[in-house]
Amino acid sequence: MFRFGHATHPNWREALELVLVQLEGQMQLEQFASDISRPQKLGLIYATEAFAENMPQILQGLRQRTNIKEWVGGLAPGVCSSGVEYYQEPALAVMLMEFPADSARVFSGKLPLPKPGTVTASGREAMSSALIHIDPLTEDIDDLLDDLSLKVSTRQIFGGLVCAGTANTHIALEPLSGGVSGVVFASGLPIEVRMTQGVQVVGMEHEITGLRGNFVEELDGLPALDVLLADLGLQPDSDEGDPASQAAEVLAKRFAHGLFVGLTDRALAESIALKGYTAGRSEAHQLKVRPVVGMDPNKKSLAVAEDFKLGDRLSFCTRDENSARVDLTRMCAELREDLDAPAPKLNELQAAGFSGIHSQRKPRGAVYIACNGRGAALFGLQGVEQQIVREQLGDIPLIGFSANGEIFRGALYGYTGVLALFF
Repeated sequence: MFRFGHATHPNWREALELVLVQLEGQMQLEQFASDISRPQKLGLIYATEAFAENMPQILQGLRQRTNIKEWVGGLAPGVCSSGVEYYQEPALAVMLMEFPADSARVFSGKLPLPKPGTVTASGREAMSSALIHIDPLTEDIDDLLDDLSLKVSTRQIFGGLVCAGTANTHIALEPLSGGVSGVVFASGLPIEVRMTQGVQVVGMEHEITGLRGNFVEELDGLPALDVLLADLGLQPDSDEGDPASQAAEVLAKRFAHGLFVGLTDRALAESIALKGYTAGRSEAHQLKVRPVVGMDPNKKSLAVAEDFKLGDRLSFCTRDENSARVDLTRMCAELREDLDAPAPKLNELQAAGFSGIHSQRKPRGAVYIACNGRGAALFGLQGVEQQIVREQLGDIPLIGFSANGEIFRGALYGYTGVLALFF
């Protein structure tokens, strides 16, 4: 298994030392023994903004004590590890990863990607999947992701948006600001990636039939605001009241975490309909969720923070703690099923001190990237998501960060969690 460590301390030297003590202590444990068949070493580091100015010294200290030269990662509002989360406090989370030779290649604006079609010395595709970190102030992020998706053969691109407006927002061998960086993985390196959404769909799925910029004017040929009211169980224009005021009042009472829309692009919607799934409706975890940011009561239209096309499908949603718990459990259960592994029992975890998935495919480590609007803001307490993952999959070495946007299969999402398992 990958060695890992995490710590919080207002002094960066103390935080780093606490992490290094954990990493060095794990060297004595059998489950963390180095694998000679995996000679390529890569360090992964996530830190909170408090340590932005100290990242050069932190990287230097990690290189000296671990003998790992290549590092990637980023700065975020929060970082996490197995069963714990640190949010808006000085903290570090580190993982030491081991791969077969020529399995991983770091890239950034200073380190270009391999050319399309490049193969490794062992004859494998050089760009089969990628873990990426993007500065949110980077222009045309969607276009950047589309371009990267054309270069990565499986389109298995995952990661997130790191902090914006600070020094050293992400790391690729050195601290960087602006743009994108990360690591591409060669084919044959087993990685399982899943996304959890955690929204509750309200009403039916509708086709976008009228648009004006970012305003959805018509759904299924009807005014969008009327459709929203109908999905909420209200009758539009049922009295002399203002429909927008009526809707706003209901939203304030019923949706503590706001009103959102879940989007399905036209191609996926048609594919779902052809396959006959759920009467042509997308599952909640397939949706790209965006907030409703305003209304035009005169035109009965809704403003949404997203670009659309006519024919795209839309469902109204709300974020909900219970739905998020259920969907995160669903995601973990799907992973267990793919691995043909039973769910670990908490008493076994406590008795063993360290336990993971018991199957022929046992993860060596995991990365979890969650929206910074989840965590305590959604669940009431820090570390709830990480504890659910541990309960469902075992105490796998895990680190991650709170993102300003999550990347899954080459697309940018919000309010989600993305879990990657490395084998």
